[in-house]
Amino acid sequence: MSAIVLLPLLVIIAVLVMRKHMIVAGISGAIVAMIIGHMGLAPATKIIMDAIPGMMSMTTPIMYSATALAVAKTGGFDALLRLSRKITGNRVYLVAAAIVLIQALATYAAGLGAGNTMVTGPLAFAAVGAVPELIAGMAIATAASFETSPASAESATISKIAGIDVGTYVNQMFPFTILFWIIGIALAAYGVWRRGRILNEENNEPMPMGQIVRTALPPLYFIIVVVAGKYLNMLFGGYHVFTAPFNMISTLVLATILTKSSMDKMAENLIQGSSFILTRLFAIGVFLGFINILSEIGTFKYIAQIAASAPSFIFVATAILAGFIVAVPAGAYSVGVISLVVPVLAAVGLTPLQMGLVALAIGMGTQMSPVQINVAALSQTFEMEIESVVRNNAPYVLGVLVLLIILGLFL
Repeated sequence: MSAIVLLPLLVIIAVLVMRKHMIVAGISGAIVAMIIGHMGLAPATKIIMDAIPGMMSMTTPIMYSATALAVAKTGGFDALLRLSRKITGNRVYLVAAAIVLIQALATYAAGLGAGNTMVTGPLAFAAVGAVPELIAGMAIATAASFETSPASAESATISKIAGIDVGTYVNQMFPFTILFWIIGIALAAYGVWRRGRILNEENNEPMPMGQIVRTALPPLYFIIVVVAGKYLNMLFGGYHVFTAPFNMISTLVLATILTKSSMDKMAENLIQGSSFILTRLFAIGVFLGFINILSEIGTFKYIAQIAASAPSFIFVATAILAGFIVAVPAGAYSVGVISLVVPVLAAVGLTPLQMGLVALAIGMGTQMSPVQINVAALSQTFEMEIESVVRNNAPYVLGVLVLLIILGLFL
């Protein structure tokens, strides 16, 4: 395989650096890849058409996104914020830290991040606004959680490649999970403490305590059933009561009753709330199709092979860097990147712990990926463009990458 297969990726990076739209970058790279790989329109069309439904079928984040926005229009998250202030006073950084912790625990329990982001994100935005460190802290904690969760496809895939039990892998990685949770929480708290709240406007109108509690109950209930739904189901003998549809409907019914809203209005808000995330998922699906053309000609396997041929004393560090590099453009599905990169590296002699470090690097790389659903979720909840979230996360995620590389030199 020739190094020329890297050219399409370099083209995409160059176009993105020029701050062009990610679709423009994707088209540019895909055309170059088709020329290099002698790929016709028919197979390229199939690759793109297969990518779009995969993104649009992510129903849980869509449902949670629409529900969160519908509840927000009733003033629910504003009321929940008022309650939190009565507990923390002006120490809003404690709220930011708590939000990242909740996000981390929820993702670790579920093995998925974006659906939880759609719930915790609106509260974070209402509490402090789009504070860069808070956004990055949520991204870092989320990535660490889904890469090492006992419930995630990522952990199952790594365990299978390594030939060990999932529980063994999870236990080995748990200290690193905690480490990156602490980093995410500390980063968010520090950013909010240093910058304060970043909001365009604030609702300072007085509200009776009874009304605050009634209005805050629906979003509080929503957060609880999303975060702890897996464990609440155990109370029903494992019967799946708290599913995404049930959580959505029960939250909307509760909001309608407690806020005395119209059912018709609530239903309309739900539909309108889905439009933003659906638009972004479509854009991600199209871009992912272009990226998959690069995968088809062997671009990402070539990067993994370069890492596999590195000298032994920097092999693990190089493997970590390779996983990260592949994840940035191709990070829609973290488990897909793991399946693409890790087997090539494992054949050269990575231990399960070292594979876990590569997986963490892949997870961090996805938080700089324009095609990652959690990035899209952050984009929606903090009212930013996807490209802005990527640029926001970049310096903090790169710092984590440096830490992972240093760990790789000694483990």
